[in-house]
Amino acid sequence: MNKSAFGRNAMEWRVGDRVLVMTSDNSGAIGEKPLDEVNVPYEIVAYYAFRTAVMDCFSAGAVPVSVVLHNFCEEAAWGKLHAGVLKGLAEVSVDAAVTGSTESNMVLQQSAVAVTVLGERVRDFKDVSGPVEWTLAGKPLVGMEVVEQASEVAPLSLVRSYLDDPSVTVIWPVGSKGVAVEWARMSEQLCIEASMPDFGVDKNKSAGPATCWIVGRSAVE
Repeated sequence: MNKSAFGRNAMEWRVGDRVLVMTSDNSGAIGEKPLDEVNVPYEIVAYYAFRTAVMDCFSAGAVPVSVVLHNFCEEAAWGKLHAGVLKGLAEVSVDAAVTGSTESNMVLQQSAVAVTVLGERVRDFKDVSGPVEWTLAGKPLVGMEVVEQASEVAPLSLVRSYLDDPSVTVIWPVGSKGVAVEWARMSEQLCIEASMPDFGVDKNKSAGPATCWIVGRSAVE
């Protein structure tokens, strides 16, 4: 039976001893069509859609096992979109199957893409006890800032190292509503009573495709 999972925007299923986690993300009016509001290559569009979905997957302690790509851009865009997903998988050192579908009957005036990630839980982030040191990886960026300030985007390779680090107790992506909203959501799930630290960024600014995330580590006493 499916239910909400710990983590950001995740659903989970228990199959025997395994816990499967599903997450997703989508984008619209971002791509290579003349009427798109943000014009970037489709590889970048798919990469960042995958990035957001896979970060939600990791926040639930799961590693991707398959990816579904939903292409509403046109048949010719599939190769670039697929390449963007593969780039993201390579950065998190995961060899997952990629499948999907293309809307080829109707031609949309603007680009639209969605990515669904199915993962398997490998560790449980639900129990956060003792003192925790909080940091923010990356910074909030949105729109063309994501491309123009790419060096400020937290690299996906970091999240896999966090998942393998027992001292890391929380990985929480920041989305379009900003750091403050995500801190509140995370605190509610983890029953954290501490005030949000000053991460040195605009706490209300959109982080677009999860360009930053909150990281909690067990503090050494």
